[in-house]
Amino acid sequence: MSEQDKYKYCPTCSNALVLKEIEHHKVKYCDKCGFVFWNNPKPTTSVLIHKDNEILMLQRAEEPFKGFWVLPGGFVKYGESAEETIRRETKEELGASIHVKGIAGVYLIDNDPRGMHIDIIFHGVADDAITLSREDKSWAYFTKDHLPEKIAYKHREAINDWFTKGGQYS
Repeated sequence: MSEQDKYKYCPTCSNALVLKEIEHHKVKYCDKCGFVFWNNPKPTTSVLIHKDNEILMLQRAEEPFKGFWVLPGGFVKYGESAEETIRRETKEELGASIHVKGIAGVYLIDNDPRGMHIDIIFHGVADDAITLSREDKSWAYFTKDHLPEKIAYKHREAINDWFTKGGQYS
């Protein structure tokens, strides 16, 4: 079930929502008050923590994507900048501070059961020893040629892009 399918009633007036084509997109629409559910992607951040010629990844202990490998990261909270988010998420997930060096790329995540996301992927270096949170069951550094098979979101694409461009971004 898509995120859009979950919404049946207007959050403004409680009228039943109907599908309507607006600006070449089928969206949920309230024909009583005019509310449109655009189903915009939510902002997330991730980080390519690099050490020598390797990238740090976490193996998830929880759904979604339990058992899959991911880059550290998470959802942007209201009032928080993307860089503040990745610093917070890195501290929460790894118990480590991070020295952010720049943005590695931006990816549309359209394969998460929680909905679509825009993932702003930073790159940087961990400043402290790593201590995992309960969200993840293990961590490891991987080279380009020895990535795990099960990688969630668009993180494989981001890692491949990173190595293809020589690991040098702004």
